[in-house]
Amino acid sequence: MTNNLLPVGGPSTEQSGASSSGQHHLIHIFVEVTKTDQREIIFDHTVVTGKEIKEAAKVPLDSDLAIREPGGLDELVTNDEPVTIKDGEHFVDLPAGTIS
Repeated sequence: MTNNLLPVGGPSTEQSGASSSGQHHLIHIFVEVTKTDQREIIFDHTVVTGKEIKEAAKVPLDSDLAIREPGGLDELVTNDEPVTIKDGEHFVDLPAGTIS
């Protein structure tokens, strides 16, 4: 189940985010809040912080955010940590202290 799309951020200044026609490439990521609540978030830039993802997904800033890695391992993304996102990437929102 996908919730409303949430456009985030202003025009990107990163060269990698713009196409040759000057249009910005939109990056779609997904945040799993519960097993039945997967929120699609759209960014127009590839480097975002954990806080930006949480705010766009409308989840508490004090919760744990993890990126889903191949093999089932989740890697913690802190609020201030910049991460380079890829189209179709999945994140999960977890209770605070779940991932140390």
